[in-house]
Amino acid sequence: MWYVGLDNYKRIFADSMFWQSFKIPLFLLLVQVPVMLFLATMIAFLYETRKGGGPVYRFIYYLPYTIPGIVSGIVWSYIFSDSMSPLHPLLSLFGLENVKLLTRANVPGILLVIILWQFTGYTAFLVYSSLIAIPKEYSEAAQIDGAGLWQIAFRIKLPLLKGPLITLFIFNAIGAMQVFNEPWMLGNLVVLPLNYTPAMYIYNSAFSQGRFTYATAMGVILAVITCAFSWYILRSAGRQILGRRD
Repeated sequence: MWYVGLDNYKRIFADSMFWQSFKIPLFLLLVQVPVMLFLATMIAFLYETRKGGGPVYRFIYYLPYTIPGIVSGIVWSYIFSDSMSPLHPLLSLFGLENVKLLTRANVPGILLVIILWQFTGYTAFLVYSSLIAIPKEYSEAAQIDGAGLWQIAFRIKLPLLKGPLITLFIFNAIGAMQVFNEPWMLGNLVVLPLNYTPAMYIYNSAFSQGRFTYATAMGVILAVITCAFSWYILRSAGRQILGRRD
């Protein structure tokens, strides 16, 4: 071991494999996070109107979040596997036999399904907790003025959820930047690049190639990027909220 100063950071900025590893996190950030927040908000509105089912259904919605990421990755790897997938009999009914579900091209879509399944119900509960904190006087006043159920939801309550939704967006964006468990487990059945995600590249650099200090430097840069993105979103949202108040 010897002191190298900032050499590792200089190498990282010239390492195209590290920057290419952000493709999947960007895909999840631009697709998975907005879709999940939309679905979670709709489910939360159904909870509030008591049309989303009773306690048993709410438990079912929340259950995927209690399953560890590694276990859910194993289960979904089995569901999309070529030899044991329970989806093949269903696909054969539509004439789609011997279809390979788990391919490298399909992995982003499979990741989308897994993460939506795992976190949407939990996120819906967080949105629901913010919904029930909104004073009922707003809804009652809107009902007196003739507003319908969904008009109240989208025109009165949804703007009041902006703060919690921004917070949830940031938390899920951080999760997208650090995604590891799901692609790692899928990588047992389909060959994925070492730099498929930043976390996978950091892990492989450290434990497969023995470049521990280089991996540590990449972890620091990933943390800085995540913090900078969160700060930018919070600052932009804060300006919009203050501007509207003014």
